[in-house]
Amino acid sequence: MSRTKSVGKAMMAPLIAAGTSVATRYVAKKGPEFFEGTVLPWLRDATQPGGSAEKLQEKARSAVSSGGDLAGQLTDRARDVTGLSDGGGETSGARSVQSLSQGELSRRSDERAKRRAQRRKTTQRK
Repeated sequence: MSRTKSVGKAMMAPLIAAGTSVATRYVAKKGPEFFEGTVLPWLRDATQPGGSAEKLQEKARSAVSSGGDLAGQLTDRARDVTGLSDGGGETSGARSVQSLSQGELSRRSDERAKRRAQRRKTTQRK
């Protein structure tokens, strides 16, 4: 079996080398023509004012701005569903801290501290 493989490799090597040589000559002969006929016009169009580069830049700006609009709409929708909107059409970024008394703030802080301590105890036992 290995003799068959080595004979096959020995027969294929010259064919592969000849094919590579022909392909290299073809690219060397036709490459500049392809470059001048296809790539250069595209580059000229892209670099001129109003060309592809500016159009791409405009498309990117449009996509970014519409993405921001979408994010804002999704945020507003989430606030409406959860009931965190202020009810006046415009939604506030967060509930106002000033609406809570100092006593209420300290009570909530103490509750959070107790829950944290309890979680730490639970995780230390394991």
